[in-house]
Amino acid sequence: MKKILAIGLVAFSLNSFSQIYVGEKCKISFFSETKMENIDAINTVTKPVFNAKTGDFAIKAQQSAFVFKSAFMQEHYNENYVESEKFPYATFKGKVKETIDYSKDGTYNVTMVGTLDMHGVELPRTITGTITIKSGTITMDSKFDVKVADHKIKVPSLYVEKIAENIQVTFHTDMVVLKK
Repeated sequence: MKKILAIGLVAFSLNSFSQIYVGEKCKISFFSETKMENIDAINTVTKPVFNAKTGDFAIKAQQSAFVFKSAFMQEHYNENYVESEKFPYATFKGKVKETIDYSKDGTYNVTMVGTLDMHGVELPRTITGTITIKSGTITMDSKFDVKVADHKIKVPSLYVEKIAENIQVTFHTDMVVLKK
């Protein structure tokens, strides 16, 4: 989290005319649906950074900050699947493709192109969503799938029927201007 804020501060100092936004509230959740069992978790401690002038966006989510309904599931997620001691963060660095006037209230469909780094595997991603601007706050929302195998996350054969091949990720953040 401190590293993401540092990135935002560096970007801000390099271009004082930019408007740097930081996530005041952020929620990343994921959902795995199978016939055997549904698994979901939520992370609310992540602070994304967004440069409204350039469209650059960065987020660094601590894997161990995902909270599950079951402590057993949370332990298995961290130890057996994402190996959070070895790969403590999932990151996304990208750029909003559309040109938006961030001084005008409204809701805009957007496409963000970048790189998702999870479990030590970096992959190019194109993620669609919406940006809503209201009274100086930027709200970002998106829903996308992550294929477990693409990030070399191994599911033991005993649990293969309990973990979906594609995990649905939902992202929401309310971002405010980073104060000098």
